[in-house]
Amino acid sequence: MVMFAIFAGVLVLLLLGVTTAVTMGFASIATYLMAGGDAARLFLVPQRMFAQVSGITLMSIPFFLLMGNLMSVGGISRSLFGFGRVCLGHLSGGLSNAAIVACIVMAAMSGSAAACAAGIGMIAIAEMTRSGYDRAFSCATIAAGGALGPIIPPSITLILYAGLTQTSVNALFAAGALPGVLLGLAFMVWSSYVCHKRGFAKTPRATASERWQAFKDAFWSLLTPVIVIGGMFAGLFTATEAAAVASFYVAVLGFFVTKTLHLKDIPEILWNTVEQTAKVMFVIATAGFFQYVLLYTRIPQQTIAFVSGTFTSMALVLLIIIAILVIMGCFMEGTAILLITVPIFVPIAKSFGYDIIQLGIVMCIALAVGVLTPPVGLNLYVMASITGEKVMAIAKESVGYVLIMIAMAAATAFIPELSLLMAGWVQP
Repeated sequence: MVMFAIFAGVLVLLLLGVTTAVTMGFASIATYLMAGGDAARLFLVPQRMFAQVSGITLMSIPFFLLMGNLMSVGGISRSLFGFGRVCLGHLSGGLSNAAIVACIVMAAMSGSAAACAAGIGMIAIAEMTRSGYDRAFSCATIAAGGALGPIIPPSITLILYAGLTQTSVNALFAAGALPGVLLGLAFMVWSSYVCHKRGFAKTPRATASERWQAFKDAFWSLLTPVIVIGGMFAGLFTATEAAAVASFYVAVLGFFVTKTLHLKDIPEILWNTVEQTAKVMFVIATAGFFQYVLLYTRIPQQTIAFVSGTFTSMALVLLIIIAILVIMGCFMEGTAILLITVPIFVPIAKSFGYDIIQLGIVMCIALAVGVLTPPVGLNLYVMASITGEKVMAIAKESVGYVLIMIAMAAATAFIPELSLLMAGWVQP
């Protein structure tokens, strides 16, 4: 009954347009009081909120957000797409695949779905449209490519999961690399099929000199994920230090290599970063009290008892978890879903002896589906705002990519090697 009241209250407040952080805060307090909690102890709410965001792991989030904002101004996405275009443009679906490849590299820099989609979309859509590509399909392809942002390391979603479960960030990053790249390759196969079926035009084959020039233009940008991911896996720095180093590196690129970043841009970039960080951290902070309420009402324990008494197979539980996350992703933002579901799903997984690193990747992929599914689908609105295309037209073209993501979530859930093979290669 209490669990039903929590989720019903959250859904009603979200439908009324209340922000995610305020929704979780009000729902948590109301549930705590309804469960018989001592109102006098509500003075502990600020303390628990602060404790939730004070971990060193979460300090990497503002730096990765800063890096994403610097990249959007610093011209990195243009050089990445240009390099992909000259390498793949002459093939069937070449421009769409070039956009996906650029999104994969962008994902290995920013860890944000919206940043990937916006950064590549502003550059790629115009050229794809000029080459005869359907605009709605082009938008859907880049929106799907952007969905790789929360999966391929460094992923903000995985950082949050690590903070909530006290799991190694490096192990999670390593675990997400192979599924993320395979998902990107699956997207490329699908886009090639669609482009071939619809007869979208190919661009002329680039000469060797054009490819060399494009590589030189993109070289320093391509080094960014090497610095971020390679540095962490080599033990040179932590995720937080990697984010700070990468932000500095991207700023240097923008000022001295692409020369598209100027001092007058810095105040706006910093303000946008502060604003984005505040929104994310406020949601995480309210989740601190939400987790306390769950423990107080013994919802995780009751859920584990119900699940273990009802289901004898973790396979069925995994399918249910994926279905719940995909459905919730249609109505809520991924961060909020993660913060709500991790305290429930992780204890269930542990009770079945399921690896929580593998579970984290499964949840991450399933949550990423939400950026492509209306009515909330973030990347659909990002692409619609860039191009003026109708959201539902983009959503219709995204169906193939959504099905691929759900299939990858299921494959990752049942094939441990997809996630755990690389996770075993890194130090905690």
